[in-house]
Amino acid sequence: MFLVKINNQLDGSRVLEICGQAFTAEADDHSIDRAIELAGCWEPYQVTYARVVHLRNWIMENEEYQVSLVDIYDMVGCKRFVDKVINAAFVDLGGRYREGFLARMRENERIFFEEDFMDTV
Repeated sequence: MFLVKINNQLDGSRVLEICGQAFTAEADDHSIDRAIELAGCWEPYQVTYARVVHLRNWIMENEEYQVSLVDIYDMVGCKRFVDKVINAAFVDLGGRYREGFLARMRENERIFFEEDFMDTV
């Protein structure tokens, strides 16, 4: 299991151990809970701290855009979800921020598909 323990703090925050690394979640951070839930559908070797936190960040960003999280069953579905959120974030900006758009798309591709981000079995 990639989520080892949860330590509740006095201020309501939680310290989660994800793939051996600490992540501090604020009391109202439900995005990390959803990211962990979705990562639970991945193959064990696919689950990494970087991927879970990356997914969490885009789930949080999605609060503004409301891209559907329904029917996501694997890591590729999560990658496609993030692609859709990135597209939603840049669609109204036209070509002015094309480099930023492309950088985020490349980052998403790198985090989800480069071998450096896969744990060894």
